[in-house]
Amino acid sequence: MTKYYTTSEVAKICNVHRNTIIGAIRKGLLKIHRTPGGHARVSQEDLDDFCHRRSLPTTSLISRNNRILLIDADSQFVNTISKALGEYEYQVEAARDPFMAGYLLGKFQPNIVLLELAIGDVRGENVCRGIRSLPKQRDTAVVGITASRDQDAIDALVDSGVDDLLQKPFDVELLVERIVRLIGPVVQGTTGRATTGRVSGKISGKITKRIRKGGEAGEEDDKLTRKAAPKQGFRTTYDGVLTRADEDFKPES
Repeated sequence: MTKYYTTSEVAKICNVHRNTIIGAIRKGLLKIHRTPGGHARVSQEDLDDFCHRRSLPTTSLISRNNRILLIDADSQFVNTISKALGEYEYQVEAARDPFMAGYLLGKFQPNIVLLELAIGDVRGENVCRGIRSLPKQRDTAVVGITASRDQDAIDALVDSGVDDLLQKPFDVELLVERIVRLIGPVVQGTTGRATTGRVSGKISGKITKRIRKGGEAGEEDDKLTRKAAPKQGFRTTYDGVLTRADEDFKPES
């Protein structure tokens, strides 16, 4: 579940005054979400992105090259492989039909897709071509997975543009090896002030303490963000302000 922070909590995490955070919101530098009561909240994802772009401390480790979309109608296989990949620090989302697959491709933005030969009445090669037609997904790796021995169907999937093919059943170690070969290993590190040194494939960096919900932060600063609309020249999204770079943002020393 996504965690949300008040503007006071964000200020503490970033080590700045809360008015600085409110100013960043008003300038369109930090996206906000609104509660049913109209209070401003910042999601974990948006905060991490904000901190990363300004080399600020962040709330937790982030992982990269770890998002896998599994498109398969077999519930048992989906549950088994999702749990197994989770032990290798991969984040897995599953789609059991093409409609959900399309939704998750846009929302989840996977690094790699594991695609069954057929999903219901839809053939895997058509799904693969659909993925390749999306501008943001053209570089997404696709691995075909199937228990079928229908060589014509397998050839059609390969011809559609998959990067690799695995026959079920397969060992998760082999799958991870193929994934790493295509997109590289999972890289973990902080979104802020990460060092260039690597230890066991992980980026080291400073980790700041997560602010607990219901701490000292209150609701009084929400009033200042009621009219936190972007200034002229900024675009907005349906759920908040679209972020963009700002050279004026400076953390408190």
